[in-house]
Amino acid sequence: MTRFYIVLAIALLAGSPPTSAESTHGIAATELAKWPFWGVGAVSTWGPQFAMREADNSKGVMIISPNSYRGDVVLRYRFMALTPATVGVAMLAVSDPGETDRLTLPDDYDGALGPWFNDKTNYFFAYKNAPHSVTPFVRQNPDAAEPLAVAEENVMIAGVYYDIEVGRRDGKLWLSVDGETLFEADDDAPLPGGHVALRLRGTAGFPAGCLIKDFSITTD
Repeated sequence: MTRFYIVLAIALLAGSPPTSAESTHGIAATELAKWPFWGVGAVSTWGPQFAMREADNSKGVMIISPNSYRGDVVLRYRFMALTPATVGVAMLAVSDPGETDRLTLPDDYDGALGPWFNDKTNYFFAYKNAPHSVTPFVRQNPDAAEPLAVAEENVMIAGVYYDIEVGRRDGKLWLSVDGETLFEADDDAPLPGGHVALRLRGTAGFPAGCLIKDFSITTD
């Protein structure tokens, strides 16, 4: 069943109890389509695939998990960019500043990047990044002076499914694409935890779109 979500007013995402033992939870496309959606665009499902896309006047679109996660977290999923202009981002430990799992967004949030770099805590993994003329990287926000790690090259193009893995475990952050580790970083000042999010942004006036399937979250 296809479902579309356009930007709403205010989101208040409350933290859930932390998990204590490692577990992997597969999330179907229909479940992803129910996650809170932000930005100007839409989400839908197409068989086992979750689709997200921007409208022409978008500043970025994203979904944010209704639950939060403490400790180690690994996201695994298959991702296909539907336009060459698409930039793909995954975010871990997304929360308000301080020792909290809560995430609040104002009712007029329009999907822009600013809050994630300047106001909210998160690990920001840009994995499909060639349209910005920058290779994949991870930042610890807010107000990061520079990335924690940067890949040597871009390896993803539109129209192809890639296996994505982003994670934090035992003091390490990493990104792998199709089983190849593009970078690792030491997590010297670990964030306590928070929500996970998937974000898209187009480039030079061309909108972004993607398909995602086989999504799972592993927690310790």
